[in-house]
Amino acid sequence: MEKYHKTDICPIENENERDENYVGSNTCIDSSRTKNNFRLVFRNSSYTDFINERIKELNLPKAPRKDAVLMASFVLGSDREFFNGLDKDEQNEFFRDCTNFFIERYGRKNIISAVVHNDETTPHLHLNLIPIKDGRLCAKDLLNRNELSKLQTDFYEQVGKRWGLQRGKEGSVASHLSTAEFKAKCIVDEAWDKSTEILSSAGKRVQAELETMEKAVQKADEHFIDTMKEISTAKAERDKIVEERNAEADYTQALADAKQGKFAFSKNGLRNQIVVLTAEVQRLEEVVDRQQKDNGLLYKEVQELSKDKDKFTKMSRAYTLFREREPEAFTRAFHRAPSIVGAFIPKDEPIANLGKSRLQQIEEEIERENATKTEYKKKFNNNSKAD
Repeated sequence: MEKYHKTDICPIENENERDENYVGSNTCIDSSRTKNNFRLVFRNSSYTDFINERIKELNLPKAPRKDAVLMASFVLGSDREFFNGLDKDEQNEFFRDCTNFFIERYGRKNIISAVVHNDETTPHLHLNLIPIKDGRLCAKDLLNRNELSKLQTDFYEQVGKRWGLQRGKEGSVASHLSTAEFKAKCIVDEAWDKSTEILSSAGKRVQAELETMEKAVQKADEHFIDTMKEISTAKAERDKIVEERNAEADYTQALADAKQGKFAFSKNGLRNQIVVLTAEVQRLEEVVDRQQKDNGLLYKEVQELSKDKDKFTKMSRAYTLFREREPEAFTRAFHRAPSIVGAFIPKDEPIANLGKSRLQQIEEEIERENATKTEYKKKFNNNSKAD
């Protein structure tokens, strides 16, 4: 709560009723959010004109002193955690409850303004009133320590309980905060909240980064182990290949020496020669086995061909006798199946020497006789029709 004299009222009004173009000493104002400020009590006149008009209505016996307290200003709000638990409608309802409490306690006609600021660190209500009691200005009677303590208790009972707020320690000797002190406290509280939030966020971020790094290290370890296994396997395979190549080179040389009659004198050399000679003997045995099998197959094929040759020779002699003894029948058979019969005709004897068979001649004579008979029947039938 703050008390103001006549000369202090105009700056307070400018600060309370500010728009986006307002420039003041309060560095916590975010002008981009000033449009979100709103009034719960609004007067058409200025604060000073409204106060003068209200004092005129009192018909005081004498004008107020120049140093008289003409306005009491209350700042109502809570910490950031409280407002974070409310949505926009609930915040507005909370400030309406605060305003209605002061209207019922001091009278609507004495309330100068009630403005909610949403463009600073935390939402809060500026409620300005004229300290009037029993038809007279009496800031000392309304705003003394006892009255303010009672005000605080009544506010807690009627408003604070409903919204889950806690009352300050009753009977405390601590002085009430001024408006500037209250805003400074809000700034400090928000800075503390932000620093706590930043530290918490930083801690979470560091923890997340540590976990990410641990996972990366674990993955790198697993990759390293897999790589070492692959390297070990590759080395073993390489050594095996080198050993096989060396052994193969030793065996090749041992075999070449053995074929040339150069026998080794060392145990290792003799062992290599025995091994390669044993392998060479086995290889040669396999070659002999294959050749014997191939020879057996060839022998069977030769026998089959010999049988076929005997059959062909016999058939060829039969066709020859057939041709010599029955030339006409042979010729007829040739003309009926030249591809079969022609195989038994000697290559040096042309097929053109074969004339028509007697059977072909007889068949031609029969065809000519049949044609003559047919022609005779046609003529006879025509002569019968003419008669």
